[in-house]
Amino acid sequence: MIGLEKKINYQFNDKNLLETSLTHKSHSSPNNERLEYLGDSIINFYVAEKLFNLKSDLPEGKLTQIRASLVSRSSLNKIAHGIELDRYIRLGKGETTENNSIAGNAFEALIGAIYQDSSKESAYNLLDLFLGKEISRKIREDDTKDSKSTLQEILQKKKLSLPTYTFKDLGPKSGNDRFIVTCKIEGLAIKSKGKGKNIKAAELEAAQAALDIWKDS
Repeated sequence: MIGLEKKINYQFNDKNLLETSLTHKSHSSPNNERLEYLGDSIINFYVAEKLFNLKSDLPEGKLTQIRASLVSRSSLNKIAHGIELDRYIRLGKGETTENNSIAGNAFEALIGAIYQDSSKESAYNLLDLFLGKEISRKIREDDTKDSKSTLQEILQKKKLSLPTYTFKDLGPKSGNDRFIVTCKIEGLAIKSKGKGKNIKAAELEAAQAALDIWKDS
């Protein structure tokens, strides 16, 4: 376990917590299911908080989409295998960490264990180490291809009319909802609205709303 502690740059005060976080239900009880539940919540909140603070111009739907990709089973499995967490997981006879989510689940449990052993800050430090760069990469990707770009690409591929955007300025006293943008797609009879502290933010929300209407129609 010392090798793992060096890799994650964290030394447990309670070694039993570390051991439990790496014990799969097929091996014995107690196992890591409860810590996995806790770690899953911590990771989701960590990513949500980071995205909320770093991307103030994105609507809720887009934030949710980016968060989902960051906390997906494939993403967490990749992190877990990257630090060779599967080498330390205690499994029952015949069980394996290949082609399943056991390693990713153990990473969630590990985060939960660190939270229990120390603090939220310690858990966040580890997440900064292994998710921080990926969050930055996802944000860069989103900056180059936002909901407006996505909507335009889809319409162009289908040879449909491109959207038109009009805005209304409610004045500085309106705060974060100062601008209201209307997005219209004539060929699809779609009309959506978005609000934001600037025109870009409102346009992004309106474009995402149009994508959501189209998807549900």
